[in-house]
Amino acid sequence: IHSSSSNQQLKSFQYRPSMGTQFVALALLAAASASSAFQPSTNTFYPHLVYQSKSPPLHNGPNNRHGGRPFSSVSLHGILDDIESQASEAADTWSIIATSFLEPDIASQVEERFKDRADVLALRVVGGRRSPSTSFDTITNGEGRRSRFVLVHPDLGFDIGTAEAEYCSVILVENVNVKASNTLPNALAGIGVHLDNVGDIVVVDESTVYLVVDPNVAKQCIRLLSKELVGVGISLSVVDGSELMPHGEMQEMKLSRVLERQMDRKKYEQGYVQFG
Repeated sequence: IHSSSSNQQLKSFQYRPSMGTQFVALALLAAASASSAFQPSTNTFYPHLVYQSKSPPLHNGPNNRHGGRPFSSVSLHGILDDIESQASEAADTWSIIATSFLEPDIASQVEERFKDRADVLALRVVGGRRSPSTSFDTITNGEGRRSRFVLVHPDLGFDIGTAEAEYCSVILVENVNVKASNTLPNALAGIGVHLDNVGDIVVVDESTVYLVVDPNVAKQCIRLLSKELVGVGISLSVVDGSELMPHGEMQEMKLSRVLERQMDRKKYEQGYVQFG
């Protein structure tokens, strides 16, 4: 009889969790749902997504590129590996990836790495319908110093002309007092344009300057750069892509120390990768 009574009590027993336990369970369920809702899909394909180089900036100098850290803190080997990794990404996803503008010593080593690759094209462009310089020291008429690489799957049909048109804009600055003005690199930094996005700056005469920039910052330059320069009636315009950029004296891509620190701080606060 006692056993039968005990079994009856067990059958009639129901577990009723406390209010606190119910709340915790609901909270965990909501967190799990939110996590899955915001989990990016690994199957999503963005054919027109364009990345900037993720390599950290380097210090100015004869063996370095744009403003930032010296080679001692970021190895050249690491930068080359980073660009090669992006090239593999471009090949695997059929996307288009553009590097920052590079000095010729680095660009030549990037070119060497990709000369035998069949799965990806590394199109080296300088802007202004010019060719990359074959010398680190001497730039002749029709040649450019700073260049960038457009990394693309071979079957997308890109060529040098298309890559240059898509990823290099040439801006003409007229009626500027070059001697009285701040240097163009400092002026560009003053309006928030990092030198990663700038190719050659060519001074044709005392009042005329050409500069090559990433198309994503061209409008910013047109709108703001004149405020950082000295001159009467300064005008800026984007040059037609069919026009050959003239030869002249190239300004050194060097920032003042104050601006260099400010730009690096801003760059790392906002994140280095840009999307266009």
